[in-house]
Amino acid sequence: MLEPPLNLRRHLKIRYVSNNNIDISNIDQLSLELIEKGISGGDTGGDTGGDTGGDTGGDTGGDWWRPSPTENLTWQWQINGELDTSLDVDMYDVDLFDTSAASIAELKASGKTVICYFSAGTYEGWRDDWQQFFSFISNEEYSGNELPFAGNMADWDERWLDIRHIDLLEPIMQSRMALAVSKGCDGVEPDNMDAYTNGSETKLNLTYSDQLTYNRWIAEQAHLVGLSVGLKNDVEQLEDLVDYFDWALNEQCFQYNECEGYSVFTSSGKAVFGVEYQGSAGVFCAKANSMGLSWLKKRLALDSWRIGCEEY
Repeated sequence: MLEPPLNLRRHLKIRYVSNNNIDISNIDQLSLELIEKGISGGDTGGDTGGDTGGDTGGDTGGDWWRPSPTENLTWQWQINGELDTSLDVDMYDVDLFDTSAASIAELKASGKTVICYFSAGTYEGWRDDWQQFFSFISNEEYSGNELPFAGNMADWDERWLDIRHIDLLEPIMQSRMALAVSKGCDGVEPDNMDAYTNGSETKLNLTYSDQLTYNRWIAEQAHLVGLSVGLKNDVEQLEDLVDYFDWALNEQCFQYNECEGYSVFTSSGKAVFGVEYQGSAGVFCAKANSMGLSWLKKRLALDSWRIGCEEY
């Protein structure tokens, strides 16, 4: 029997709970009815992103964080250095691996939403889980060519992943989602979701369609475990992915004149967060505020220093 392509597969999880504390129960009948609507015959070449039949990447109305641009949310993005938990902001975006469950609990106890960052599109050798899931990796600097590893990322100590091999990436990415849940994260920020635009580095012929399939799959994995999920950069695919992600996060769209594209998120009632590393905060903050975007000025190191556009 042929399996459906990855972008058309669905997951159904059922939890049956007994009314006693022993591993036995009596049940007369259990009936399930599954009706799936709006699935097209697959991607039709990548120009329009394929499936437009109403599938929302696992978003079936679950109770996860869905921020709106009308909330004018303040936030902090810190993935390096000692975490400063004292800021009076609505949301923190922190490193999934380096932030303790205790720190996340502290932030949530003070009323803050906590988003956890990890790279879904690159190999970072210092993350211990790579060695757990890939037996051929024995240290932090794997340089071989076994799948799903691809070319080096310029200016960073990372390597791109061949996102076409979801079967190989599925265990580690699902484990990261489970880690986010176990630590108490409200959502995740998967990074490097635009490998297809970096062919000179990846050394792969990744397509627009390949990226859509992977990004939608990542969103679905987050929603399956009740996590909010944001779309990081990937500006060219905003329209095709807005229904799959709960919010967006951008770097430097004012510097590169790309911010107008995010109107597809804000007009859909979905918040957009972002940072600039250069330029005058007084200039870009006025623009961000007028567009309903939640913006910061940060150092590239993404340490605790910030200028929030709520100050303008």
